[in-house]
Amino acid sequence: MFRRSTIFSGSVLAAALLLGACSDPPVAAPLGTGPNVLIQALDNTFRPGEMTVPAGATLTFSNVGRNDHNVLLSSGSGDWGVATEDFAPGDEYRVVLTEPGVYPYYCSLHATPDAGMIGVIEVVTATED
Repeated sequence: MFRRSTIFSGSVLAAALLLGACSDPPVAAPLGTGPNVLIQALDNTFRPGEMTVPAGATLTFSNVGRNDHNVLLSSGSGDWGVATEDFAPGDEYRVVLTEPGVYPYYCSLHATPDAGMIGVIEVVTATED
């Protein structure tokens, strides 16, 4: 009897661990009032490279590749971005943009402000439903 219940318990535990390993990683709660938007740094690209989001959206930059990266503003105003030492593989950086405008950004390790690993976020006025 003991052996049968031990095998059953072990099987249930193994199944639970396998199911947990197959599920999507948890998504952090938004910092802002808008939706969560994921931007991946993979290889030497940001994915997606261009996007339009409502003001108040939480942007999560996730380094899913194997290289260190950073996120710097190309031009315009703003006080956001993440340094290389804080954006190693597996790291995330979150920011909320509340002011409508166009925010070009780049990784200085793999691009210049105009070419290479670059991206553009257009923030538009949030609409009421």
